[in-house]
Amino acid sequence: MTIVEFWPDYDGALLWDESGERVPLAELSLPPDIVARAARWIAEYDDSKLPWEPTRDEAWLAEGRLLFAELRRELFARGIELQPNEPFWPEPDESSPPGPAR
Repeated sequence: MTIVEFWPDYDGALLWDESGERVPLAELSLPPDIVARAARWIAEYDDSKLPWEPTRDEAWLAEGRLLFAELRRELFARGIELQPNEPFWPEPDESSPPGPAR
């Protein structure tokens, strides 16, 4: 199974492969609504929104956790395992495949 890392960063970067190369969402045959939501969300990225900052943005982080879960389900169905770069994005349960959307 291919592994991709969920690592939000500046300049619209969200997913990265094992060699550290950016993986464009458009190349993954994902549903257009998820791609659009992810693009809007990552466009708002700023280090000041992260959990360890006093200016953290709880709404932005909550949306990121939802996107992580949705992307993980969609990518798993395509033979790609999505891993988080930080512990505040949900850790995947490696013992079983992702469950249905909640």
